[in-house]
Amino acid sequence: ATQDASTCTGCHIRILSPPEEAGKHEVYELLIDEGGILDSQPHTRGAREHLTIIQGTGGLQSGDAESVIHTGDTARYPADVPHAIKAIDGPVRAFLVVQDA
Repeated sequence: ATQDASTCTGCHIRILSPPEEAGKHEVYELLIDEGGILDSQPHTRGAREHLTIIQGTGGLQSGDAESVIHTGDTARYPADVPHAIKAIDGPVRAFLVVQDA
């Protein structure tokens, strides 16, 4: 399961995808309180994540790359390296799709 290797401080995760998709294609609703962070260890080799910000501003780190994504933006990034999503300037509501290779 994807979330086993993640630490979630000040965030709430709800899985939206069917259980039989676990480990292949997972969809989450992500709510992160201001100052909160979802910090994840690398998933399986070739895994990718697609993060769409519904509300708020998110800080994203994937390996050495860092970016800021705003409401309505989608970021696609490698998830087979350490990666983290944090709330900047208030809470964040997002959809997160995890695709394992």
